[in-house]
Amino acid sequence: MSIGRRMRARVAGSAAVVIAVVGAVTGCTDDDSTVPSDPAALVGNTYLSSQVNGPQIPGGGPLVLAFTKGQLSANAGCNGHGGSVAFDGDTMTTGNLVGTMMACPPPRDGADRWVSNLLGSPLTWHLDDQTLTLSRGDQQVTLVERQNRPVVGTRWQVTALVADDAVSTSAALRKSEPYFEIADDGRLSGSTGCNRMTGTAQVDGDRITFSPIATTRIACDPETTEVERTVLAALDGAATVEVDGDDMSLTNVAHGDVGLRLKAADGS
Repeated sequence: MSIGRRMRARVAGSAAVVIAVVGAVTGCTDDDSTVPSDPAALVGNTYLSSQVNGPQIPGGGPLVLAFTKGQLSANAGCNGHGGSVAFDGDTMTTGNLVGTMMACPPPRDGADRWVSNLLGSPLTWHLDDQTLTLSRGDQQVTLVERQNRPVVGTRWQVTALVADDAVSTSAALRKSEPYFEIADDGRLSGSTGCNRMTGTAQVDGDRITFSPIATTRIACDPETTEVERTVLAALDGAATVEVDGDDMSLTNVAHGDVGLRLKAADGS
């Protein structure tokens, strides 16, 4: 074989090696893209549907899914459902779900059946950062992780009162709309539902320590005065809080049977 032919053969052989290496690298990349998501990343998080392809949620939803270790809870606008959940690669399977039995007006009365149909058979699942996708056949539900509102800088409106371990609401509470907001410098402002209130609060993780709160001295009707009494009792001293998206539960440390349920609201 001539020198020219030997050189051409070596070049062709080197090109084949390069092509083989590139093909191997490309193949690894494709394989990595199919690696299932880690179900542990779902634990402790809540996801809200942002897009539904296929049968739509009666009443518009959204579908809310919350994951704990080995458990899932679901709500699409009517009753809450809960049960076990298991993962096998990219397949998610729920066990028998147990739900509440509240009657809901149309069209939300069909939301529970929609949830049962969605979760009644195994689903393909994928988690991409904060986006969870569930699919089966032509049906696909895209959900986005719900982010917790910060305790500081959010206006928290009272939606229910906790007294003697009982959670209650009333027309007086809905009408008076008590709220509080803690500024970055720790100053507290708000309304008891009857009077304006001011003070300071120190936030440390899931614990808030309130200074003695000062209020104006307006006299209100008995029902609204009772709302004010419970609000001030809950904000007396230290309290623990648990934030879930736009909702917050507050429990007084000294009196564990007294507390508030609050929702993030736009300031006015």
